[in-house]
Amino acid sequence: MFKFAFDLEDEDIDFEINSVIKDTANIQIQSKSSSGEHGEYLERPAISDGEFSELSMEHLLGALPTQLSFSPLEIDVSLSSSAAGARQTHHIARRDLFDARFQVMSEDKSDPGVDVEADDKSRTDTNDSIDAPSDPRLEFLNTPSDLVPGVYEGGLKTWECSLDLVNYLHSSLKDEDIASKRILELGCGTGVPSLYLLQRIFSRPPPDPTSPKTTIHFQDYNTSVLELVTFPNVLLSWYMSPASEPFLSSQPASSDSETDDVVEYPTKDPALAGDLPITPSLKSAFERSLETFNLEIKFLGGSWKSFRNAMVNSIHDSETQVEHTENTSIKGVLGAYDILLTSETIYRTESVPELLDTMWVATHSSTSVPSQPITDQLAKMAIDEKQKPLILVAAKVFYFGVGGGIDEFVEATKQWRSDGTTEVTSVWQQNIGVGRRIVRVFW
Repeated sequence: MFKFAFDLEDEDIDFEINSVIKDTANIQIQSKSSSGEHGEYLERPAISDGEFSELSMEHLLGALPTQLSFSPLEIDVSLSSSAAGARQTHHIARRDLFDARFQVMSEDKSDPGVDVEADDKSRTDTNDSIDAPSDPRLEFLNTPSDLVPGVYEGGLKTWECSLDLVNYLHSSLKDEDIASKRILELGCGTGVPSLYLLQRIFSRPPPDPTSPKTTIHFQDYNTSVLELVTFPNVLLSWYMSPASEPFLSSQPASSDSETDDVVEYPTKDPALAGDLPITPSLKSAFERSLETFNLEIKFLGGSWKSFRNAMVNSIHDSETQVEHTENTSIKGVLGAYDILLTSETIYRTESVPELLDTMWVATHSSTSVPSQPITDQLAKMAIDEKQKPLILVAAKVFYFGVGGGIDEFVEATKQWRSDGTTEVTSVWQQNIGVGRRIVRVFW
């Protein structure tokens, strides 16, 4: 487990979910300012975690620090669907948690003890210097494994079953199964399964501009998770891929026009740790790559219920060609996903019904109107029988101390619709230690 003593001998992966129920009355949802690239402060959207919001690309790029520190995540993957087949190590570059913590400390202007000019060594020395952080994000960065239902759902950590999902996707999906598809990761956190798919997209030649877009939507309860770890990880995945080569070849050791300093970019190897300078030219190159690869990436925050309602409204407005008002935070169509991924999200049995409702809406189209009760909306939603969506849920057999588990989820899914049309099939399992499984849901 990752510890903020900066002992990195162990992987930053949690093998157990510890649901620490804290007194949420004293936990305030942050709406602080974030530091811009050159020290200016950008106002965050005044949206509480739990309320649906879409973080714009402009906001996410503007909220990046001047440098991202990253380390490799090693994933043992099978080269075939057979458990006994040949294996190899796959690497994904992932932002270091200490780097995210240092960014938040630097942004916390109300804390006089934070030296924003500290060097890399002082980052590791100051991690225990604040007893009561004024920015509540620091509390979860200090103890990212402690879950506070309805406040923080563990998205800063990489959980074990997300690696299982990468292993399964590696052996079961062909490139054509990903191209031009609409992909959603629910409860994405660090986004490892979707980062893997993104790597594959960026590693192939750009598609025909006239082909349908490939869509990847990252959804997490906490918008701060999307900002601090998910989006930086997406940027790192792009940088480590062949898609960034045109950018790097055009400026092998260019100068930053703002500072006249020579910018040295790290080796493009996800198996190595390093620091990535965040420059205006790099940001622009990333955005151009999204256009070149005909790729739509969105970052969606809030509870499953709020996301489900946003999808219903988005689908209805798209079908009736009604323009969204200026007050809505939905930009473009949500829903109708071809691939839905989620891992380690069923640890609380009481949250499963909302998850199932959201999964259903996410993989269906609708002709119902948003004013109807949600039960009526769900009943009227239809699915394309010729191309049923790929819905994968990765989880442990049982979550000690919190009550959920894969068997409970399977039973709840079968009972969720009384018409007997829902099936759940196990497609991967690991029985050593605490059992883990991946199941596929068929509507």
